[in-house]
Amino acid sequence: MLGPLLGGNDGPAVERINPLGSAPVVLVCEHASNRLPERLGTLGLMRDVLEDHIAWDIGAASVTEHLANLIDAQAVLQRFSRLAYNCNREPGADDAITRQYSGRLVPGNQTLDADAVRARRDALYVPFHEAVEAGLNTIGRRRPQALLISVQTFDPESYGPKTFDMGVYAGPDARLADALITAIDHDRSYKVCKNWPFEPLSAVTHTLLKHGARKNVIGAMIAINNRLVWDAARQERVARYLAAVVRSIIEGGMTARPDDPPQQVLASELL
Repeated sequence: MLGPLLGGNDGPAVERINPLGSAPVVLVCEHASNRLPERLGTLGLMRDVLEDHIAWDIGAASVTEHLANLIDAQAVLQRFSRLAYNCNREPGADDAITRQYSGRLVPGNQTLDADAVRARRDALYVPFHEAVEAGLNTIGRRRPQALLISVQTFDPESYGPKTFDMGVYAGPDARLADALITAIDHDRSYKVCKNWPFEPLSAVTHTLLKHGARKNVIGAMIAINNRLVWDAARQERVARYLAAVVRSIIEGGMTARPDDPPQQVLASELL
């Protein structure tokens, strides 16, 4: 591939929402879009396939946007499909570019040379994580701790009969993930499970590991059953619930002092 991946009709790789948000939170949505750069066409797939989970996390972008507005947080959304480049994978990982999903080949990803892979990484992965870092730096200048929350969705049909409503994963500092699980489990509105459904942990928590290595960042990933966010009304309902949960954790003191465990205020007390 010669020249830049993104052309004039594509726009930027990243969308930043509410960059001046007052909450000590950066929300990220790595798989917000099913759009592909114009130069890649459809990667040899039928257009209706791009509406499925293979291309994006259905409902995740809307939940992230609603949540950002509800708690006045910053949000960083990738504007292009994970089929072009998966921003939640270590660069160089085999699945940073999806070659097949559930037995379905992605023709346009089969024979990429090193230059083509590098062009996608530089155009999509690099600006996404630069934007995440910029958001965390903004919070770091005014607060001792920042919360980093990745919002994703999953297709329950891929995980058999043992299906939960939400899965929560921890970054290097597990306090935020533990607090989310405690609040959601206590409230009983949704069934929650730790470190489910994605694996291996070292791969699917890349964003948390990359940015959570900083001493002032506490990260977690929330994976939502996409049947719960299939339409606009459900997306808003889940976002409002998560807003209450996150707000309770902030008010519990998690971002106030780095070495002080927070006193938990349960989400059910705020709903």
